[in-house]
Amino acid sequence: MPRYRLATAVSTVFAAAAFTVPASAQAAGLRWEKCPQNEEVWCADLQVPVDWVTGRGVVTLKLARRAATTDRKIGTVIYLPGGPGDSGRGQLLGKNWLSKAAAERFDIVTLDPRGINESGGVKCDTGLIDDVPNLNPDTGGRLANVIEYSRAVAADCRKQPVDVIDHMSSRDVARDVEAIRAAIGEQRISLYSRSYGTLAAQTYAEMFPHRTRAVVLDSVFDHSLSARQLLESSVRGVEDSFKAFTDWCARTQSCVLHGKDVGALFDDLYRKAERGELTEPSNPAQDITPTELSWLTMRVWLYRPDWPGLADRLARLSGLLPPGAAVEFPSSKGFFPMAAFCADHRITFRSELEWRWQWARLKAMAPHMRTHMVWQIASICAGWPIPAANPQREPDIRVPVLVLNSRHDPATNLEWAVNVSRQIPRSALLTYEGAGHGVYNRTACTEQVTDRYFIDLVQPAQGASCPSA
Repeated sequence: MPRYRLATAVSTVFAAAAFTVPASAQAAGLRWEKCPQNEEVWCADLQVPVDWVTGRGVVTLKLARRAATTDRKIGTVIYLPGGPGDSGRGQLLGKNWLSKAAAERFDIVTLDPRGINESGGVKCDTGLIDDVPNLNPDTGGRLANVIEYSRAVAADCRKQPVDVIDHMSSRDVARDVEAIRAAIGEQRISLYSRSYGTLAAQTYAEMFPHRTRAVVLDSVFDHSLSARQLLESSVRGVEDSFKAFTDWCARTQSCVLHGKDVGALFDDLYRKAERGELTEPSNPAQDITPTELSWLTMRVWLYRPDWPGLADRLARLSGLLPPGAAVEFPSSKGFFPMAAFCADHRITFRSELEWRWQWARLKAMAPHMRTHMVWQIASICAGWPIPAANPQREPDIRVPVLVLNSRHDPATNLEWAVNVSRQIPRSALLTYEGAGHGVYNRTACTEQVTDRYFIDLVQPAQGASCPSA
């Protein structure tokens, strides 16, 4: 069975003042019960329209809540997960995203965004989704095959009584959040968002400023970028993150690759993958493509970051250490979260030649990593037949916002955070002077700055930073 090889005309816009949450989303319609997976967490279902403009259809959002731990409750923080494709409900079942100090004062409520995981029921043919075409022009990938794949997936995923997949933009998610706010009976809410979830948070703050108390954008997504800017800034970021790793290995004797040219070693593995000769050390029957090598390096080890683990992995792939546990891509399980990205981005390649030209530019900018998972997603969105309902633009946000970002983030690089902070007049940027994706829970410093904003609404000074751990 093929392996899942990926991470994963503007619609009419109504003013927030004209937006009405339907009666089904009022407080009386929410029934919180202890989640069977974790009795410290409460679960509920909330029905909202599939199409917020016409009111057509019904999609059931799966919610989860952890209650404030003291009677000095300030309000509710709604957590918007990343991806697209992450399960907020699943994550909250595992841990509270709020620090101990913030968890004392706030309930935290989250959701599986519409159409993804447990919310919405968009189920597609798993075999079709997992049979992703080659997206590497150097090893035979062709844009025509990618477009054919995108159209086939869209046609299959739309075999639903109500097409949730046509309504998965961040504007739809923002309206869902407003329905959650009404259902829990809060006059104003605070938002904590990570990665791709920061786009829905920005959209909510823009659409419903009078309902927004505080907004934290952790590892922020810049929605103002053109397709070319998005691709090129992404590869610059992941290459910077990889260089931070190789620099660490060069100065750290405990790194298993200390004293070796780690960049050259990675290049050798990449070229071996291009020739079809790179396999899982513990399972020689399982090949590793160049895309998988770069993507897993980024998503598994540079995200956390786990630099000792990455050095160990590269040493085992190179035969310098015995085989370890295999690392595999997860199955899509019949979901196609990239539909959300395609709904938020208008991306086109005018020809096969332009696609290859862009690939060559990305490789020149990132001579080791060569690619970023956004290349795969953007290529598929270029063939997506459903028009982008929420294409790229700068936000118009007038409420105070706290932006968090790592200095060396492989997914949402610091360029984006600086740009988004510039776009939001009342924002403050806190830079974590380390690596990895996700800042709030990184150190005592990042927690204290974020908690002060959540609890007291005090932003850090411009240019504020926290030292690396």
